[in-house]
Amino acid sequence: MENNTADKKNSPSVTQDMNKGIQLNPHDPKTWWMAYAAQRPAWIPIMAPMAEHAQFLTGIPARQFYADAKINVHTLAALAAYYGFDNAMGVGDTYNYEAEAMGQKMIYSENAMPTVDSRDPLIKQPEDLKKIKVPDWLHAGRIRSVFDLIRLNAEMGMPGGKFCAPFSLAVNIRTYPLLIKDLRKNPEFAHDLFTFLADEILTSYLKCQKEHCGITAATAPDAWSAFPNLSPDLAEKWVVPYAERLFKNCLNFDVKAVVAGSCDYCEERIEKFDKAILFRCFDVQKKLAFGMPMVILGMGRWHEYPLEPVLEYLAQYKNNNIRAVVMAQINARLLRDGPENRIIDLVKRLIDTFGRDYNLTVIMSNVPADTPPRHIHAAVSAVHTYGRLPLAENLDTVAFHIPEREPFQEYVHKMSGGIGLGF
Repeated sequence: MENNTADKKNSPSVTQDMNKGIQLNPHDPKTWWMAYAAQRPAWIPIMAPMAEHAQFLTGIPARQFYADAKINVHTLAALAAYYGFDNAMGVGDTYNYEAEAMGQKMIYSENAMPTVDSRDPLIKQPEDLKKIKVPDWLHAGRIRSVFDLIRLNAEMGMPGGKFCAPFSLAVNIRTYPLLIKDLRKNPEFAHDLFTFLADEILTSYLKCQKEHCGITAATAPDAWSAFPNLSPDLAEKWVVPYAERLFKNCLNFDVKAVVAGSCDYCEERIEKFDKAILFRCFDVQKKLAFGMPMVILGMGRWHEYPLEPVLEYLAQYKNNNIRAVVMAQINARLLRDGPENRIIDLVKRLIDTFGRDYNLTVIMSNVPADTPPRHIHAAVSAVHTYGRLPLAENLDTVAFHIPEREPFQEYVHKMSGGIGLGF
């Protein structure tokens, strides 16, 4: 297959050169993953944000896991090596850091991710906006731990800043119902709010990351703007302009700040699947990616949606010999509830549909805390088997099995020489 010569673009090679010659250090789980990453075969990459699963699986108290960057990164790196992920980036409750630093009340517990207290929003009335000041970022909330996390990620060859997209940040400090009402009933205030977040809060936050972490790029999740939370028309009006505004602001200090995952198609009722709306969502994503040829198949029911419309949309690139990026996610409920054969079938279908003509990455959209580890092993094994490059002409001829693995705690004991994760 001629296209398979280009498939190496799919292979996770960004960190491989950096990680060559890495020596395993029992005291440093980052090296467990880095050594693994240096010797991976060429295959379609798979990765997962799995903070809740990591905290659940290890029993580390949530107050520690989401505030101590070393605990976070070392735990997630150990899990990435254990499961065989192609990314080991430390992640936490990314949506909350700026809101908390601004003064938004939070809900903490010992066994769950921190979350904003939507019963007591920071902006209860429009006039409250005038009371908010730009935080002293180095001394506000958990920002210092975020900066530590960014630096530890960079040590593993995965540099980049983190921030919350303007729309999702607005939801966190205003609440979704009140913000949607603002968009319709008080657009002048909504514009003031988004302008303040883009120009004052997020620009200063990312400038601080540049100064203290040396970032040159940063990405933001934006789950609150997913469809049908927000229509493509509203996303065009309220998401795109302020993402573009923030991007331009940050270019002034040489940081590319990109909002990703906005307008994610998440229609829950399969009978209401609408190709025209899906295409509108893809168009919004393309604008946010500044024309980069890509589509994001995000948190929605992609194990049940048809994939043919996606190919129809991607034809604009294929017909011009452009190898677009496809970020395809495994639905969180499917990953948790299974059964295994449905997870495997989805992975196989994604690879068969997109793996030859596009730069495909498979992502677990979220790993619920109590997801059975065997379900994760099944997904990873399916990607590594069916996604081995060059791809087989007929994936039905590829032999597949899920390797038996020891429990995670046994893996940690073996890798650390009995030391454990060290906290």
